[in-house]
Amino acid sequence: MKVLKIIIGIIVLVIALGLGYLAMLPSTYTIDRTVTIEAPQELVMQHLANFSAWDNWSPWKAKDPDAKYTYEGEDGAIGSKMSWVTSLPPDDENQIGEGGMTLNELTADKATFELWFVKPWEMTSKNGFDVSSVDGQTTVRWYDTGELSFFARPVGKMMDSIVGPDFESGLADLKTLVEKRAETMKTSYTVEKVSVEAKPYYSMIDSIAKEEIENSTGKMMGALMAFTSSNGIEPDGAPFTIYHAWDGKTAKMECGIPVADNSTASTDGILSGATYAGAALKTILLGSYDNGEEPHNAIADYAKENDIEITGVPWEVYLVGPGTEEDPTKWVTEIYYPIN
Repeated sequence: MKVLKIIIGIIVLVIALGLGYLAMLPSTYTIDRTVTIEAPQELVMQHLANFSAWDNWSPWKAKDPDAKYTYEGEDGAIGSKMSWVTSLPPDDENQIGEGGMTLNELTADKATFELWFVKPWEMTSKNGFDVSSVDGQTTVRWYDTGELSFFARPVGKMMDSIVGPDFESGLADLKTLVEKRAETMKTSYTVEKVSVEAKPYYSMIDSIAKEEIENSTGKMMGALMAFTSSNGIEPDGAPFTIYHAWDGKTAKMECGIPVADNSTASTDGILSGATYAGAALKTILLGSYDNGEEPHNAIADYAKENDIEITGVPWEVYLVGPGTEEDPTKWVTEIYYPIN
């Protein structure tokens, strides 16, 4: 009986010590890694916020290239989702389980996701990127943080060594990918100084959410075409858009049609005015608008490298576009920025 009491006492002591040890361990974990990329911040963010771009640098895509991925919502929009199911058996060290991510927050310097797993175990965490830029160098911090159940706390000490190398691998591939893309951008666009003359025009202006830009600009251009046609006014050049403001989510855009004479009174939200006259930087985008930010970045880089001050908002002129050509590879767009 005495021996039994001693054994029970030892067991109780071991349990108590174990529980005490667990109580002393952190109830949360954080993993983070950082990389510096020689590329514009906007270009880096495109590869972080758009799930479709993860295929090109994700460490888990490299581990299990045959995993099944499902995408929901507009790419790069709040609420968009990416989920996956591994193609590998549970005992394979490269299996990536079953789970998904939802984009919950997106700004010019931050992308935050909810990360969840169903297999090999159920868990949720906060995953995200903090991005900052100085002198053309963009620093990316990739982190994941979450809570640990009482008995899972010892795992928290191992999380960094388990997941950290994946973060390092992914960031290294991201750096290679984006820097190569940035170099291509520099060589793909010829930026030149030009002088432009003022032209009278009719236009419509509106603040438009990112996901509605294509639909809304089409409606504005259609209304302008109807107005000029009904009044016997011939366009005197290609249609254009002036970008008065852009915060990453909403654009204040003015769609216009140049004419020889805009003295006919305008109605129904249609405005009249004259385009900018003076010095400008110009480049040309050939093809679809999927990479539409690249020529703008090329002009910004050129202005910075040559100590040129951009003095106003940009505009795009659609020499060949969806209104006249169905094949996007044949579209031609001129981009202008006013300068001193």
